Amino acid sequence: MPATIPRAVWYALLSNVVVAICKLAAALYTHSGATLAEAVHSSADCFNQILLIAGRRAAHERPDELHPFGFGRETHFYAMLVALQFFIVGGLLSVGIGAWRLWHHSALDHPLIAVAVLLVSAVIEGNALRASIRTIDRKRRAGGLWRWFRETGQIETMLSIGEDTAALAGVTVSLMGTALAALTGWAGFDAIGSIGVGGVMMVTAVFSLRETKSLIVGESAHAHVRQDMREWLDARPEVERIVSLIVLRWSDSHVVAVQAELAHQRDADDLVRTIDQIETDLQRAFPSARWVFFEPELREHGEHPV
Repeated sequence: MPATIPRAVWYALLSNVVVAICKLAAALYTHSGATLAEAVHSSADCFNQILLIAGRRAAHERPDELHPFGFGRETHFYAMLVALQFFIVGGLLSVGIGAWRLWHHSALDHPLIAVAVLLVSAVIEGNALRASIRTIDRKRRAGGLWRWFRETGQIETMLSIGEDTAALAGVTVSLMGTALAALTGWAGFDAIGSIGVGGVMMVTAVFSLRETKSLIVGESAHAHVRQDMREWLDARPEVERIVSLIVLRWSDSHVVAVQAELAHQRDADDLVRTIDQIETDLQRAFPSARWVFFEPELREHGEHPV
């Protein structure tokens, strides 16, 4: 099955290509360090989107004998590459540009052109962010973006929205630095703006690395998802007591492992049918539960059987 690339990724890639070209042209013409840092920022974003697309395609390879759960976590590997290059290539390079220009007191030429380009870029980045946010299901974003960021397994969309947010914050910092340099005549403000852009990128990269690490290590589903599943199982007449319930996030799906005491079954065939029915109904009630493993337990095994 071919990979479906989230629209947020395409929005981010298209906007970053256009913006990077405009910023680079303005930076070369005006000698603005802040605008050059923004060009680096947008170029890094372009490379990030290409990595995310590659990761999405790799994640849709069919499961095989060595990878029975599939390749969904390929996206996590590529997401870590994205965050690392965002920190090293984007953040450190932008800080270096600003520090060099601050040290050498490089003057600006035609700073109002740089300001105009950054203003247009801010509008483009803002529209890209808005379009990316609207790709999230309305019900999922009803609880707020921060909650969605903490719960989602759609790491490509999460990174695209994070990058768009960082891009808007970065262009705002760059715009402030360049505008102050134009108003005061001191080019140091422009250099400080470049350093600020690098800082924004590095903070974004650290946040992305933290979230990606959590998903790679293995993270439980959010508490309300686990609670909903527990309540659903408790309501089943076949289930007498839940011994253990583990809900593990696997990319944008869940792996569910249940240990429970069941009501008396007439024979082994009835036991198998009951378990099969519970697993099927659970997946219908929770479509994200891609894999469900149900293990019946006896009361004499205690509260926490091995």
